[in-house]
Formats: sequence, structure tokens, C-alpha cells
Amino acid sequence: MLRSSSASLGCALGLSILGSTTAHAQGYGDHVPSPAQVEPTAQAEATAQTAPTPPRAEPDPPVPPLSIWHFDLGGYLHAAYRWIEEPQNYNLAGRNNGFQLEQARVSANVQFKNMLAARISVEGASEDRLSQSFPGGQLTARLRDAYLTWAPLRFLRVSVGQMVTPWDLDSMRSDAELPFVSRAVSVEGVQPTEGFTTRGMGSDRSLGISLHSGHVPLGANTSFRYSLFAGNGNGQNQILSDNNIPALYGRAEFSFWGKDGLPIDQVRPMYAVTDDLRKPIVHVGIAAQWNPRTVGNLPDLIKETDVGVTADVAASFFGVELQASVLYLKTTRETLSAIPPLERFGYWAHLRFTIPKIPVEVTPGYRIASYQPRAHLGTTPQSETERAFDDSFSLRYHTFGVFVRPTRTFPVHASLNYTITTEQSPNVLQNDRFEADIVAAF
Repeated sequence: MLRSSSASLGCALGLSILGSTTAHAQGYGDHVPSPAQVEPTAQAEATAQTAPTPPRAEPDPPVPPLSIWHFDLGGYLHAAYRWIEEPQNYNLAGRNNGFQLEQARVSANVQFKNMLAARISVEGASEDRLSQSFPGGQLTARLRDAYLTWAPLRFLRVSVGQMVTPWDLDSMRSDAELPFVSRAVSVEGVQPTEGFTTRGMGSDRSLGISLHSGHVPLGANTSFRYSLFAGNGNGQNQILSDNNIPALYGRAEFSFWGKDGLPIDQVRPMYAVTDDLRKPIVHVGIAAQWNPRTVGNLPDLIKETDVGVTADVAASFFGVELQASVLYLKTTRETLSAIPPLERFGYWAHLRFTIPKIPVEVTPGYRIASYQPRAHLGTTPQSETERAFDDSFSLRYHTFGVFVRPTRTFPVHASLNYTITTEQSPNVLQNDRFEADIVAAF
């Protein structure tokens, strides 16, 4: 009897510890919930309630309750190799081919019930393709996520700290869950050594406060999600804002999940819905931003304002994955009023297909991406010569790739990509590139 009681108490303590460390694990990559988070079905609950209990000679002593605190540690390693063709007319491209450490991420999460959650993640590799990195630098550690989320309701939540900016779908993806080795050219631009260096329209982490929701049910199979963010607007890991005016971002999403219903709710700021292992059948997202910026060094400061919109769609059915996005960003220079506004426009679309009825997950894909860093949609050029000059910076990239994972839930995957780059005269370069990467999550 004593042995039986001790075993029951030890089992309960073991379940308590296990629940506190894995019950709310993010799982593969940054966002996918682990199997321990799966909520019990109504049938399972009914079976547990009606199952007969074997008679006992004496009742067991009371056991401690399961922990209401949940902790988990995780991260991932993302390594890549890039080879860029070296053009004859531009000696700064294709000269730094080789291995790259994209990410070496470590994260810690803590959650109290379904009400309060916090996350801290540190990046051991300082590669940053959205904010432009340069060859010849060294890898350094930097902070990525550091936020606290209060969730009184599924429809109303508040997060404070440094978090993913609710902007376009491609920017919001986890680096561990990219469908291709790199993001679209309209989002991450052209990196140093890849061609004429050009900033994209993507946005990384921001420091501020977000009012957002989880997946709010609209019926049994459809959900709505939103995020309103006010922050510094000058990027991540900045001690202070660049001015006294906050940057504003807003995003809204509608998703149809099919007969399986909505996914498990996660207490955290908005993330890319396509990062999850289970993707929506149809998804539509829209976002906007207003970011008044101050650039330059004292006392020579220049005031600029970015106003932008984006829209994206995603569909996933029978192994076919279709995603697309359109981005527009207009920069108005208040200080230099004589200079006309700068308009940027871009789009991307990809089609991927997971080969069925084989044990290994193999997903070939194709992506087309276009970027006009000097577009003329709402502004008129002063002359046709100026229009032709601006049009010469337009880009169009065609990427062919294959994504391989041993099984659908195996925490390691690899990708191979080849990108055909197309520039406009006189800025034509022979700078096609080959990329390969491997991601291991833990």
C-alpha cells in the first residue's frame, strides 16, 4: 500500500514537472505548437468521465495539483551556402561567395495559465537580410524577441516589448520556416555582393506596444485576427526613438480552416499564419503603416514619412501551396520639400507542391518576384528621361527550388534554390545565384 501511494505521488509530481516544461512549447521553428498543446476532444473528455474506476482498498493520499506555470526552451540553427555569378561590369557582386550562418537562435518562453506569457530570444548570428548587412563584418549576438503578453480575452490582448512588426506576410515569417532560402526581392531587396545594393520594403522587429487578438472564431471553420501596433519606428535594438512621434502599423487577417476547425490558440503577438505546421485552406491579409522618421545626424536632421499598404493571399489544399503578396510604400520628405516623394512597388507569388505517397517530404516550388524601387504610380516624373532612369532600377527574379524534410514533423529540413535575376538596361548584370540551406530546430 505504501509502495502504491508513493508511486501515485511520484507519477503526479512527474506530470506536474512535465506540464510546466512542455505544455506550451512553441515546437518546430518559432511558432508551431508541440503535440503536448493539443486540446482534448469532446469524445476523449466523455470517455474519461464515463470510464469505470477500479476499486481500491484504501484511497491514495492527495497529490499536488498540476503546475499552472509553463516553461520551455528552444531555438534553431540555420546555415546556408550562396554562390553568386560574378558579372564582368560590376566587380562588387559575386566576390564573397561562401558559407553563411543565417541564424543561431535561442529562445525561452514562460506562460501563466492562458492569461500571461513572455518570450525572450537571442540571436547568436547577426546576419540581417532585411536591414542590410555588409561583407567583411563579424558575427555578434543581438536581441530578437523580448515581450510580455497579457491575454484577458481571445479578442483583446496586449503585448509590450520588442516583437515582430505586423506588416507583410513574407517579413513576418520565421527564419526557420521560409519556403525558399531567402525572402522575395521586393521584401529583402538586393543584398551586398548580390548586385546593386537596394533596400527592400520589408520590416523586422520593432519596439512598442501592440493591441491584438488570437484567432477569433467566425463560425466553426473561419477565423479573424488583427493587430494594431504603435512603436518607435526606427528598427530593433534601438535605445531610443528617432523622434517624438510613434510609428503606426495595422494588420487584419481572415482564414478558412476547413472541417478540422480552428488551430490551437497561442498567447503571443501576431505571427505569420503560414509558419504553422497546419496551414489555412484559404487566407487573406491586409496591412498598412504610417511611420514619420527622422534621419541623419545632429544638427543636420531630415524628416521623412513612410506610408504603405500591403495585401496577401494564401491557399493550401491537396499538397498545393499558393501564396502571393503586393506591397506599396511612399516616402515623403518634409524637410527636403523640393524633392518629389519616392514610391516603391513590388509583388511576389509562389507555387509549391508536396509530392504525395512517399515517406520523405519533398516540395518543389517556383517564385516570381518583381520590385520597382523608384516607381511612378501617384507621382509624375519631371521628364521622360527621369522616368526612363527610374525604370532602369526595376528588378524581376525567378526562383526555382526544392524543399526536403525526412518527415512532415522532423525538426530538420534543407532547401536548394536557383534564382535567375533580370535587370533593366543599362543596369543589366550577370548575377544569377545558387543558394542552399539547412535548418535544425530544437
